Amino acid sequence: MGSKRKADEHSSVSISIDSSKAKVQPVLATFAAAVPPVASEFTMYRGMGAEKSNDYIVSSSTEKIEFVGQTFDGSRPLVTGCKYLIGVYDATTDSVTFRPAPYVRVTSSIKSLKDARGVADRDISTRLMQARTELGEAFGSKKRRAQIRAEERNKIDMDGVKSDMAVIGASIEQRASSMPSAQALKDAENVNRPVPRYNPETSVAAEIYDMEDVLPRAVAGHINIASLTASMDPEVYKSKVPSRSLFVKKKLEHLLSQSKPDPYQVRCVLYLSYLMRLNMTSNKQLANREACIKSLCCAPEVIDALFDKFAECVAGTVNPDGSPMYKKTPATENKLVCYMSVLMLSLNNWVLYPAELAGDLGIPGKKAEKFLASVGCKLETVTAAEVAAQTLNKRTASRSGKKAVLKGPIKFPKASLRGN
Repeated sequence: MGSKRKADEHSSVSISIDSSKAKVQPVLATFAAAVPPVASEFTMYRGMGAEKSNDYIVSSSTEKIEFVGQTFDGSRPLVTGCKYLIGVYDATTDSVTFRPAPYVRVTSSIKSLKDARGVADRDISTRLMQARTELGEAFGSKKRRAQIRAEERNKIDMDGVKSDMAVIGASIEQRASSMPSAQALKDAENVNRPVPRYNPETSVAAEIYDMEDVLPRAVAGHINIASLTASMDPEVYKSKVPSRSLFVKKKLEHLLSQSKPDPYQVRCVLYLSYLMRLNMTSNKQLANREACIKSLCCAPEVIDALFDKFAECVAGTVNPDGSPMYKKTPATENKLVCYMSVLMLSLNNWVLYPAELAGDLGIPGKKAEKFLASVGCKLETVTAAEVAAQTLNKRTASRSGKKAVLKGPIKFPKASLRGN
């Protein structure tokens, strides 16, 4: 007889439920269309906070398809009223462990069609907006219709902008390539400074500015100082010096008190007086060349040099004698004061008190400080008593206690002096 199967030969399997929230847990997924390969790996994301702790998103992708699944639809969960458990059988212990498994609905999308679908979505959105606008125009209130018209005026055509992006980008690249570099801008700024030629490398103050550019020897040769050096009569001094500058008066008296005055230094002081007188001359007076020669008490060659350097020729106009007519501009006036400042510094061992410049030119002390800073001077604070002791102007006691010192290597302020 054949052997009988024993009824009590049944294997027992233990069953348990693991409700712990492990970092790795199974997911129950359904696929609406394409199914990923068996070995595909999905990345799981879990919502943050207590309200979204049960929200999950899984994602994966192949070369051509993207898979995205989630446990919610908008603000609502996909499944309500029940939970899913997945059992995992362990053969070594002959046990089954059930673990909670969130349910996700996975949708697939073809990567190459994503842009096209985006355009279609925009078309639907555009049609909805157009229908809304038409309803508002037909049945909306006056305020609503005004709002719709304002929205239409401010609306940007994104498709048009996108089509022009290549042209815009090419235009930006072309303009950017032609823009000067920061160093080129700095070099251009230095070239256009209204100051005499200078050496930016030297550390010796006397070698910073080219004095031949301030007062050329050819021009200095036309400055007659014979009558000044031959007589110390104050009346002779007053008749030969057009400016009433206290700085000029102080320097001339110091030079002429020497047994052998330096002719070039005397000419520099006289030339400074010409510049100061020119600074006070109006454009109406500047138009009359002969009157300027008489007013400045200088040779015609000096007037011509001053006009060429510190004035601009008025196109299409001439003086009665046929000579060109000149006028001062804000740029030439700045240049004139800068040259005067450098000349005064050279005559005063490269130190000058802004109050002295302000008093002689009749300008505010702060403006004088800006002019001296624009020629590379460093401003140092001094006592009002020192200013009063070093200058002859009686108004300096009430002015700012500063002195300007020219040191090398020269450094100019970033913002150039403009206008007035």
